[in-house]
Amino acid sequence: MSKIFEALKRAELARADEQNATAAGTSAAERPERRRTARCNVQVPLFVYGHTPEGDPFYEDARTIAINAHGGLIFMPTIVRPGQRLLVTKEGDEQTKECIVLSVRARLAHGADVALEFPTPIPHFWGNCEEQKPGL
Repeated sequence: MSKIFEALKRAELARADEQNATAAGTSAAERPERRRTARCNVQVPLFVYGHTPEGDPFYEDARTIAINAHGGLIFMPTIVRPGQRLLVTKEGDEQTKECIVLSVRARLAHGADVALEFPTPIPHFWGNCEEQKPGL
């Protein structure tokens, strides 16, 4: 029951933020970019390795939602927590990097959008955004 309450609370807060931005005369699309590097909305197939909060190891296939030189946003059905370390391997070239979970946003369906950050920026890990777009 608490997961439902948490998801509803997050939706209410997001709606309130949106209404405040509209009242202030700015839409979400007009807000200034606060990221250190530009985000590219592409899907890169990944293998993600880590441990659940209970300590059990897990492995799953995932895809990015958005990427940048500092990390990315992925969807995962496995529950992880901010601060947790994960290993991310790109499918195809098998490059593996350690990432730190920055935030987790639960979806109304199972799973969550997980923001990941590299310990140091890696501009070429994901490849060129333009190279990724045809493979969507």
